[in-house]
Amino acid sequence: MFRYPISLHRFFPNFLYVLAMPLFFLFSALLYEPAGLEGLLGAGEGISRVQDVRSFNLVMTATILLGSMLLTRLPFYFLRKTLRMGLGKYTLWCLGELLLLSAFAALYLTLMARGGHGYFYYLARCASCLLSLLAYPYLILTLFWGWHDAACTEPLSEGARLRFHDSRHQLKFITTAAAILYIEANENYILIHYLENGLEKTCQIRNSMKNVEPLCAQAGFVRTHRRFIVNPAHIKSIRRDESGIHMAELGAPEGGKIPVSKTYYEALAACL
Repeated sequence: MFRYPISLHRFFPNFLYVLAMPLFFLFSALLYEPAGLEGLLGAGEGISRVQDVRSFNLVMTATILLGSMLLTRLPFYFLRKTLRMGLGKYTLWCLGELLLLSAFAALYLTLMARGGHGYFYYLARCASCLLSLLAYPYLILTLFWGWHDAACTEPLSEGARLRFHDSRHQLKFITTAAAILYIEANENYILIHYLENGLEKTCQIRNSMKNVEPLCAQAGFVRTHRRFIVNPAHIKSIRRDESGIHMAELGAPEGGKIPVSKTYYEALAACL
């Protein structure tokens, strides 16, 4: 089943969206030349002093699309951890993005036409045209990053060992996935809590949670908090404490409780 691509929480994929929309718009106008788009780009002919109105409108509209994408993708990137985005919400975000692009493009074309036909006429035509054109790059990029996530988080074979490296890519620790209880962030280090001969032990490695998260995802581990990644096989139950915070209780010999933030609660509950 296709899921919301977690890769969209990184800067580079969002940067590609910003570039892809105006470039695809230019490509469509210059090569494909759809009739609806050609009609829009003629706004201001016979009125404006610009000699080649269509080319001027094409460049200006593409620039407006670029600026509008920056206005939407920058907040998306900086708020990625608080938006709690899923596939449904992301689809609505993209539709809202297209509506904003249409609104700014329609405003420019209305000004070029000096109010001819009115703003809402151009808004409706821009929305129809951009939705039919830009749906393709949106769909292609989203499918690509979904495939990328699936390829990077392909489950490890049963009994496979996990190899943890430090920030200099030097191998520091090897163990089976089943032996790991949870991983904790501690400033510039990660603490790997694992079982060995029935006893809980800890291995400290200089690295970040961001770097080890893809490996943990392959092993089926789940993030519960910005500081914790847990092996769901060792979770006994999830309960609220007296302060109302969800805590994951481990079934390890020494027990233990791991905080579960609202951001990760649903994903963790789905694994249990």
